[in-house]
Amino acid sequence: MRALSWLLLLVAACAAGPAACAELVLRYDAPAPETHAGWERQALPIGNGRLGAMVFGGVAREHLQFNDITLWTGDARHMGAYQPFGDVVVELAGASGPASHYRRELQLDRARHLVTYEQGGAHFRREVFASHPAQAIVARFDADRRHRFTGVVRLADAHGARIAADGDRLVAVGALPAQDGGMRYASALRVLHHGGRVTARDGALVFEGCDSLTVLLTAGTSYVADASRGFQGDDPLPRVTAQLDAAAKRPFARLRAEHERDFEALFGRVAIDLGRSAPQRRALPTDRRLARYTRDGQDPELEALFFQVGRYLLVSSSRDALPANLQGLWNDSPTPPWNSDYHTNINIEMNYWPAEPAALPELAMPLFDFVRSVSPVWRRRVAAIAAEARVRPPAASREAPPIGQ
Repeated sequence: MRALSWLLLLVAACAAGPAACAELVLRYDAPAPETHAGWERQALPIGNGRLGAMVFGGVAREHLQFNDITLWTGDARHMGAYQPFGDVVVELAGASGPASHYRRELQLDRARHLVTYEQGGAHFRREVFASHPAQAIVARFDADRRHRFTGVVRLADAHGARIAADGDRLVAVGALPAQDGGMRYASALRVLHHGGRVTARDGALVFEGCDSLTVLLTAGTSYVADASRGFQGDDPLPRVTAQLDAAAKRPFARLRAEHERDFEALFGRVAIDLGRSAPQRRALPTDRRLARYTRDGQDPELEALFFQVGRYLLVSSSRDALPANLQGLWNDSPTPPWNSDYHTNINIEMNYWPAEPAALPELAMPLFDFVRSVSPVWRRRVAAIAAEARVRPPAASREAPPIGQ
C-alpha cells in the first residue's frame, strides 16, 4: 500500500509536466537472434491492443512474429490456450557488402520500431508499427538510392493453413481443430511499392528493383464476446480483407501520422523524472545498460524508462478486444506457460494495477467487458452445481457410525 501511495503521488506530480527527461527509446546495436531466447529477450513488441508482433530487425531478413489476442483453443466450458498466429518474413537479396552503423530501436512515445543501417553506399531505413486506427501492422522499407529492394515476402501460418498468393497479396484462411474449439481465423498481406515490380510466385510475393516497399498485414478471428453464440461469430475473412484494402488506400505518411496521434493521446499523459543519469550510461545500448544497472544501479533515467515501458505494454495489449493475458499480447508457442490464460488469483490484477495510477483508466475496460461476457457461463455453472447439491443427501444424514463408536 505504501508503494502504491508513492506511485500515485509521483504520477500526480508528473502528469501535467513536460516531456520526460529520460529518452523514451529502447536501443540496440544488433538484430535480435532468430531463436526463442531472442524472441523473449531482444525482439521488440508492437501492438494496437488486439493485433501485435515481435520484431527482430535483421538486415537481410526482417521477421515479424504476429498475434491476434482473440486466437484461442477451448470453448465456453474450457478456456484452452492462447495461440500464436503466424509469421511474416521479408528476405532482402542482392545487398553488397556488410552493413555498418546499424541501429535498432523501439520508440515508446511513437510506438514505432525503427532500424537504420548503411550498406553498399546506401542508407537504409525501416519502420514498423501496429496501427489502431487502421487495424493493421505496417512495415515500411526505404533507402536513399533507387532500386535497392529485391527479395521475397512470405506469410507463414502457425496452424497449417494454406497460403494463397495473388497479385500483390497473400491470404491465409484456417480453423483450429474441432477438438480445440474450432475457432476460424484469417490473415492477409499486401506489398505496395514504388519502382520495380511485385509478382506472386510459389505462395510468396517476389519484389524486384523497388525504390521502397510498404508491407501491410491484417488478421482476425471468429471470436465474439457473446456467450449466447458460444463466443463464435462470423467468418473473419471479409473483415480482414476490408481492413487491408482500406489501409492500402491511405498513403504511408497518413497511416503513420494517424497511428502516432492515436497512441500519443494515451501514452503522452504522463511524464516522469527520477533524476539524471551519467552521460556514459545514456550512451549505452539498452541490453548493456541493463547489465550495468544489474551490477551497480545508479541509473535513474533507466528506472523512469522502465516505468514507461510498462505503460507502453498496457496501451499496446489492452484495447477494444480481450484483456492482456499472462503474456500480454505476445506469444510464439502453441503451449505457452500456464496457457497464457486469465489467472484471477493475482496475475490479471497485476496486469491492471497501473491502469488508473498511470493515467490509463480506459485500458481496463477490456477486462471488465471480458468478465461481463463470461458471466452468463458462470451463472449457469453455479446454478448447475447448486442443483446437484440439492439432490444429494446432506452430509449429516449419510450413514455413519454414532459418535464414540
